[in-house]
Amino acid sequence: MNLTQMRNVVVVSEELSFTKAAKRLFLSQPSLSKSIKLLEDELGLELFERNPIKITYAGEIFIGKARYILKMVDELHVQISDISTQNMTNIIIGVPSHRCHYFMPKIISKLYKEYPNCFIKIEEHASDILKHMLEGDKIDFYIGTENPSSQIYTHEHIYNESVFIAYPESWGIQIDEDEIDFKIFNGKNFIMFPDQLQLGHYEREFFLEQGFEMSSIIECHNVETANAMVKEGLGASFLPELYVKFLPQEDGVCYKKIKNVHYKRDLSIFYKKDKYLVKPAKRFIELFKSIV
Repeated sequence: MNLTQMRNVVVVSEELSFTKAAKRLFLSQPSLSKSIKLLEDELGLELFERNPIKITYAGEIFIGKARYILKMVDELHVQISDISTQNMTNIIIGVPSHRCHYFMPKIISKLYKEYPNCFIKIEEHASDILKHMLEGDKIDFYIGTENPSSQIYTHEHIYNESVFIAYPESWGIQIDEDEIDFKIFNGKNFIMFPDQLQLGHYEREFFLEQGFEMSSIIECHNVETANAMVKEGLGASFLPELYVKFLPQEDGVCYKKIKNVHYKRDLSIFYKKDKYLVKPAKRFIELFKSIV
């Protein structure tokens, strides 16, 4: 029994197809089948039923232990690599698409100067996809406000984020203060976010609390798109505080806090409790905290 055989079994269990598994492992199907058959002969039991492929009870036990062993081996490689500054290290960071561009370049720029041998991969997806990727060890970090299970994951608090309202200057609303009364926008058109997004859900609840009828002509998923719509005079929009903070001030748009709104979102970095963090990963967290 060796690590290669363990990886082969795990991949077959994920694909439930020798053909697909062989392609993923860059092997011929006969070679993969022979490898697993030799392992089954050594163990004296079958790990898979054939035609169609099903995992046996013994296979379930073997695969669970194999995953654990392979994870430990991978972490050993990471830790050994981390000891030497000459070796390349890797960090995979999961960030919701609407957040990535306004703070990640600043952080990565600082990090790269300190750790030029660190390869950084950024995965930009919706929060629910990123949480699944974190669960499957496809990413090291998930940056967001929607908490995964606290039993499995730990987190580093970054910022208690509120919301701003953006509205067109062409509306002629002259307010010198930093905060604005939301009543001014009663009956105005809004650029809304979908209800499945946390901010979109909050928008709808807020309108109900204020007793306003929501007048929405456009719905979009992306804050950059919403902001562009506001700039064109198509409506007002709620925007995340950090987006506004890092956004270069644009002509044609006003950004204000809303009076008597205490909505906060806990922006954090999440990772598995048993995750070994290489030095660049630890530094990434420090830089993230300092920059916001």
